[in-house]
Amino acid sequence: MYKDAVTIRQLRSEELGIVRDLGKRALSLPMGLLMAVTMSAQGLVAEDATRTIIGACILRTISVGKRRLGILDWVVVDPQYQGQGISKMLGDQALIWFRQQGCENVITTDVDGYNSAAWNAAHSRGLRYWPVSQQIRELGWCWLKLLIVIPHIGTTTFILHSAFEEHEQLKPSATSGVGVLIGVMLFLGIFLLPLSRVREVLWESTVVSDLLGPLNPTVMFAGTVILAIYIGIRAGAHWLAARSLRLPLSFRLWDSGLIMATFVAIAFSGFLPGFGGSFYVRQTRFDYSQARPVMGKIMLAGVAASLALFTVFTVWAGLGAGTLGVIPTLGGYVGVAFGITDTLLFFAPFQALPAGHLWRWRRAVWLTVSLYFVGIWFVLPRIL
Repeated sequence: MYKDAVTIRQLRSEELGIVRDLGKRALSLPMGLLMAVTMSAQGLVAEDATRTIIGACILRTISVGKRRLGILDWVVVDPQYQGQGISKMLGDQALIWFRQQGCENVITTDVDGYNSAAWNAAHSRGLRYWPVSQQIRELGWCWLKLLIVIPHIGTTTFILHSAFEEHEQLKPSATSGVGVLIGVMLFLGIFLLPLSRVREVLWESTVVSDLLGPLNPTVMFAGTVILAIYIGIRAGAHWLAARSLRLPLSFRLWDSGLIMATFVAIAFSGFLPGFGGSFYVRQTRFDYSQARPVMGKIMLAGVAASLALFTVFTVWAGLGAGTLGVIPTLGGYVGVAFGITDTLLFFAPFQALPAGHLWRWRRAVWLTVSLYFVGIWFVLPRIL
């Protein structure tokens, strides 16, 4: 299809149903349903020479503090017409529309850092990764309002924004992401792990002494140390594997992932430390779609190290630990938590987790790792 045959115009209210159906065809089932529920009535559509809608862009404007922000909520293109520049045409017109509305910045939410096509499309429009630390510096306490009004709920995704020139010049340091990783580890160990265990006790007991058990300072310290060991070993394995492949890695926080993990802990007593963030190649336009073996090997290194540690704690617990029983118990608890995101959550919308990388790389590797995890989780304790 020639671009001259495509017309970009304003979305009409009577076309919302057509756009919802288009989203369901163009996106995965969960994301298509999410778009249908959250999309606003403002936007642009792309239609072909027969006036059939083949693409759409959903737009919003909000005020956060003294700033007026334009939000690029959804961009979808009919699968038959993807890869023909229609998304770029919609995005370019959207930026013009935002400028006409007096927006100082444009942001887009829930962009998967491993989805190179979406990431590069946003990058070509001047949108750049917007770290949480930078969001807080620029917006202050209004940052919390931003999270509420967007909404930014893609567990493993990022907020991108129109970058100022000075942000373009920032260079990542050799230890890029280490401070963020430590911050995530402390949040998980000091807050989320005790919270999930207190909520777990609450299923069976409301006795105050029982609820305070996971909050014992010694238990909390042990849990934080064990979690730090897991995260440290996993990160070291990831970095060593990447170094052997001559690739620089950086850890990035998933802010919406931590919000989702907190909700799961409160509602279901689940502990999901894997939702805290992941490792990315420190190259602006690294093509993950063409590097599945590379990312598969990097992720496998961390998963294997984590499973080895889980095995140690499981054997320790099975052989009896005496007065140190809380340590192997916590070690097993954390091992199961990582194992779930390393092996079982390989489907949409969790493809960015290690399990998703293994699944896309080699199904045989994913199956082997999954069977090993299930064996350690369910079979080994019965043998011991």
